[in-house]
Amino acid sequence: MDFQFPRCQALPGVDRASLQIEGREVVGYNFAPGTARPFFYPMLGPSGRMLTRMGHPNPVGHEHHKSVWFGHQFVDGINFWGEEPGRDVQVRHRRVLWYEDGNDWSALAAELDWYAEGSVRLQQLLIAAVEPMGANGDFALDLQSRFTSPDGRPIELGKTNFGFLGVRVAKTISEQFGGGLLTNAEGMTGEDALFAQRSRWVDYSGPSAPGVVEGIGYLDHPDNPGHPTHWHVRRDGWMEAAFCLAEPYGVAVDHPLDLRYRLLVHNGPADRSALDASWDRFASTPPFVFEPASRGAFPTIRRGSTS
Repeated sequence: MDFQFPRCQALPGVDRASLQIEGREVVGYNFAPGTARPFFYPMLGPSGRMLTRMGHPNPVGHEHHKSVWFGHQFVDGINFWGEEPGRDVQVRHRRVLWYEDGNDWSALAAELDWYAEGSVRLQQLLIAAVEPMGANGDFALDLQSRFTSPDGRPIELGKTNFGFLGVRVAKTISEQFGGGLLTNAEGMTGEDALFAQRSRWVDYSGPSAPGVVEGIGYLDHPDNPGHPTHWHVRRDGWMEAAFCLAEPYGVAVDHPLDLRYRLLVHNGPADRSALDASWDRFASTPPFVFEPASRGAFPTIRRGSTS
């Protein structure tokens, strides 16, 4: 048998999945039952150090800050962003549909139910994929989602700074508590300059270890509604593409919401020309497509077309 061992793997575990490149986990996807939402942790830089953090530096009232996670403050008026004790509100991981390995990338497809007060309010088909980028250990985590109405009823995603994809960087990478710096595609730096501004990408870079600088570029795909997105960023170590900052958005049976984001993990400080080139590559990259099993064949995740 002519077998080529895959460079990239998506491996199932107990209540989690491991996204690996050359046998090293670079991102974990965690979905234990009973938790308020699934999340991605750890996210490891080329050095092997943590680039994200489980929890806000001020943990009280910020229990929802779980490294990299999905949420939204107003889904038909229901807060799926915060995590308040006693609330019957969860983003529930239902199941992983498929794990795909390969030489160029690996991916998983999962179904998530946004559940509140006895019923599912929003459904999410998530594809998470890792792809090596160059020879220095850089890689991309693509997070591609389709949000749909579970019963065909129109759903309003209300105007808010909070939603959909939050990223909490390591404390040492933050501007306030560490030696980090926020930068956007226009060359502006710092929270005051970037907050609520539109941009193709935002980057948070800083020390991940003594003498080591690494970062995460957060790229907004041009096919996303409202591109370029507004950004919610904080000097304490937080960045988010604020999809509904300017206006609400409606989801209905014939009007799903498709969102594509790329988190580019890179060695060294933010390099605008390199990040611009990475955004160009992302912009021209076809979306992933999940194909369910049919006629005895296994499911698959593949790249789609650019059309």
